[in-house]
Amino acid sequence: MGEWINSLATKAALTFCGLIAITSPAWADLMIQNVTIIDPVAGETENQDILIGNGTIAAMGEHGSIATFAPVDTLDGTGKFLIPALWDAHVHLTFDKDIGNAALPLFVANGITRVRDTGGLLSEILLVQDIAKERGPQAPEIYFAGPLIDGMPRVYDGTPARFPNISDGASTPEDAERIVDELAAAGASLIKSYEMLKPDVFRALVARATERELPVTSHIPLSMDAEAVIAAGVKGMEHLRNIGLACSNKAQMLLTERQAMLRDGAKEEGSTLRSLIHAAQRPIAFGSQGPDRCSTVIGALATAQVFQTPTLALNTRGALRQFLEPRQRDPFQHLPATVRDKWNAFADAAADTPIDPAYVAFADWSLGMVGQLHEAGVPIMAGTDTPIGLLTPGFSLHLEMEMLVKAGLSPKEALASATLRPAEFFGLEVKMGTIEAGKSSELVLLTANPLEDIANTRTIDTVITRGTVLDRTDLDALLESAAP
Repeated sequence: MGEWINSLATKAALTFCGLIAITSPAWADLMIQNVTIIDPVAGETENQDILIGNGTIAAMGEHGSIATFAPVDTLDGTGKFLIPALWDAHVHLTFDKDIGNAALPLFVANGITRVRDTGGLLSEILLVQDIAKERGPQAPEIYFAGPLIDGMPRVYDGTPARFPNISDGASTPEDAERIVDELAAAGASLIKSYEMLKPDVFRALVARATERELPVTSHIPLSMDAEAVIAAGVKGMEHLRNIGLACSNKAQMLLTERQAMLRDGAKEEGSTLRSLIHAAQRPIAFGSQGPDRCSTVIGALATAQVFQTPTLALNTRGALRQFLEPRQRDPFQHLPATVRDKWNAFADAAADTPIDPAYVAFADWSLGMVGQLHEAGVPIMAGTDTPIGLLTPGFSLHLEMEMLVKAGLSPKEALASATLRPAEFFGLEVKMGTIEAGKSSELVLLTANPLEDIANTRTIDTVITRGTVLDRTDLDALLESAAP
């Protein structure tokens, strides 16, 4: 048998140096009995036993069909539903210093055992990764991009204050290649490219990242059209950012104007210049969406299988204001007091403010676009952009999956967006993302069927991660530990 975490004599929620004294054992072998498997590919299979050992699923079969030749721990799955552990494929762990490492246990308590950090200074994200490794099953595994690789001027350069410094700037192809090499050497899992890059610098970045076997996810640079970005070889795109510009019947005119604005504003702050461009062009673009033009863009994305992480909860929050709903606002209590107070004040103020029609139009466009992308076969990943937009770490992923269903995905497809698709993005689908013999034993046990209602991914009973069973008492202790 494996080692036990602390003592079986206590079933506690003690905090010590940021760690909770969780008493659930690490195990060499575990049998989950009589459970309903909910797999993002195979769907629903009832009355199953699953034998786990050495971090993988050793065997699966009808209840009572798996013979074992030594005593094993058992977990009764009767009336419960087993899914692969979840990913949040778009987070910023170092964006808000007031939240800091309080985010880590919130992910695990929500069934998220892996996150993809899509932008933060290298020194800061490496520190968070070290802390996550020390915490073991009480923190998710972190796949990180390091800083956004932007052009010059950079958007996220620390000025104005609402834009923290989470980027690095590349003025030349050589700059881009050097930064990619540095990130590869530091253990980055992917590269995140940003909006102010020039075309030659962008292409050099993607080429070097490809050589280094690092997938690139991107905002479409403002200096380029969507087809050129796709042709360069990106693996993913975030937020649907700038696809609206590409889908306009006036796309070429807008591109020419953007390129001129970038040249003329080269001495502006990056955040200011980007805001000016978007303010000038988005109303025109969203007022001139062309079905034929958009079909061409979507077709190119589908052919190249460019993963989209639309962050729908973020894109729709101005119109739908989900942060006012109790199930989205109540989790604020698990944040540090300074953040909790700030978020509640913002929510209270928003509740008394009329909804801007532009927010409604953008929300409707985002939901419709995801539906079109999905129908065309473009792979969709669930990511939240937490903690941006009052999206509480961990809790907000369940909202994101609900929004994906609202956009046209089935509950099973939405589940795949948070399990199988992120694994595929990193080429890990042979190891994880579905419930099959030989694959990862990172699993989540639910008390309600997510295929009947995707919101049932919130009904978490047990999380199995890194050889440790975290029951509901353990998970509640993690929630309490986040912001004591």
